[in-house]
Amino acid sequence: MAVRMVLTLHVRDGKYPEVVENLKMAKRVVERAGGTFHVMRQVAGPAPQSLSTVAEYPDWNALAKARSDPDMVRLQERVRTAASPSADALATLILEDVAI
Repeated sequence: MAVRMVLTLHVRDGKYPEVVENLKMAKRVVERAGGTFHVMRQVAGPAPQSLSTVAEYPDWNALAKARSDPDMVRLQERVRTAASPSADALATLILEDVAI
């Protein structure tokens, strides 16, 4: 059963290149864990111009593998402790497929 992690970010002024570099690292980690990674810009909706990422994993084990990857741990710590954050998280979701 697929599991998706969705993160919506408001990128701060002048910080787009930094956010893109962080997302590239996240993509590498997700793909190493067996998942796929997509980034989309919101065109219409409650947070125009925000970026949303969708990391899709084949199962919970792959998600756990990505979350515990040393590169992901370092990336999250760097983002969390930045003196000048590059983005603000607007929403974080974890979604699981439902069989119907």
